[in-house]
Amino acid sequence: MSCEKQTSVSGGDCLEIGAENRPFDGSATTWLIGQGVHYLNTAGKEGELAYLHVVEQLRRDSGDVLKTVIALFRQAKSGDAPLRWSLLYILGDAGDSSAGDFLVHTALRQLPEAKEGEGCEGTRDTEMLVCTMAVHAIQKVAKRHPLVSELLLKIISERPARPILIEAAKVAIELGLKEKVQELLPKEDHWILDIRRARTEELFAEPEREDGKERGFTPPKTGLQYTAPHVKCCCSKKER
Repeated sequence: MSCEKQTSVSGGDCLEIGAENRPFDGSATTWLIGQGVHYLNTAGKEGELAYLHVVEQLRRDSGDVLKTVIALFRQAKSGDAPLRWSLLYILGDAGDSSAGDFLVHTALRQLPEAKEGEGCEGTRDTEMLVCTMAVHAIQKVAKRHPLVSELLLKIISERPARPILIEAAKVAIELGLKEKVQELLPKEDHWILDIRRARTEELFAEPEREDGKERGFTPPKTGLQYTAPHVKCCCSKKER
């Protein structure tokens, strides 16, 4: 079995080596972005440091970064959410104010309908993560180019899916736009204004804390702490 631009693998199958399977070979910028995707998903300090070096290089020609990310984004398969998520993350770190319109368009993309039985990892959920990343990319760009923050108000005014709306509102508030967000949100959604981002250290109990000694290691809702009503069975077991 012969295949043009393909390499045979076990079982007589063919693995295509065409350009569509090597999306980061098109130019110096695509190669750098490919390195960014790689190091973004690499654990450890070395990967983190290498990623920062890639971002520094990309920022030197941020206009080309936007054009390249858009091209890669369009080439990516619809189901390849992790790649598109990574591209938006890099654009947030390396792009300039010109990236704003693309990020808004991406955040407001129409989501696929949820399918029964897909659970929490269905197509709609993964696409929602991509849209949410677009919102956070706007935040990162806005920290370098403050005028971009106003684009978050456009997202809020379009009333996207609730998770995306909440993220856009949170990010806009963090960037100092709380009053404008309040004007855009209907009263029934003003509870979103009270959401805050908790610090990591707030989510962990101190190992030396002493306010639980009186309860010892009693599991919750047992013993004296169990206050829910209960009924004993009135039927005695018969001996055989």
